[in-house]
Formats: sequence, structure tokens, C-alpha cells
Amino acid sequence: MKKRLLLMLTLVIAGSIALTAQDKKESTKEMTISGEVVDVACYLAQGAKGEDHAKCAIACAKAGGALGILTADGKLYVSLLPDSHKNGPNHLLMDHVGHLVEAKGYVRVKGGVNGLMIKSVSMAKM
Repeated sequence: MKKRLLLMLTLVIAGSIALTAQDKKESTKEMTISGEVVDVACYLAQGAKGEDHAKCAIACAKAGGALGILTADGKLYVSLLPDSHKNGPNHLLMDHVGHLVEAKGYVRVKGGVNGLMIKSVSMAKM
């Protein structure tokens, strides 16, 4: 009985260590994300996106709402505050609301949420 309990405990600890290592390894990596800049709240609530929603999205972002990038496969990456803290998380996306962009930065994934700390952004190449 003690051997079985010790074996189960060892497996649980080993599994936890492996998952933690994998989470740290995969949770932050530099990538280029391509997609449409959207207002996160309106997209999540109503599926609002595109140039028809751009004015509303800009107003929401100026009021403190989060912007993000919606990829073609439906993943939403929320813009995160840069490490420098000099500008807000929406700073580099404001001129691109409703447009397709390519953003380079650090992707951070935790608890099913995709975050992107953007280093640079440009209009997507067609």
C-alpha cells in the first residue's frame, strides 16, 4: 500500500514538473502574428470587427478598452503592456484598427488567454 501511494505521489510530482516546464517554455515566445486589429470587448460580445466597426473600436480603445489581433483561424491575441511601460498596450495598434496587420512580439499564453507584447506592427502584405 505504501509503495503504491509513493509511486502515485512520484508520478503526480513528475507530471507537475513536466507541465510547469512545458508551460514556461511555451508560454512566452517571439512570433509574428497576422490578422485584423479589433476591439476585444465588442468582438467578444457581438463579433464586431472590420472597417464598419473601426470608429467604435477606436473610441473604445481611447476610453481604455483593449485592442487585439484576430487571426484568420479565429485566435484572438490581446495586446499587452510593453515591458518599458512608456506607452499603453494599444499604442502601436491605434492606427491599424479594422485593418489587416503583421505584428511582431512576444506571445504569452496562460489559462487559455493569448496575449501579445507587440514590438512592431505593419500593414499586412497582400
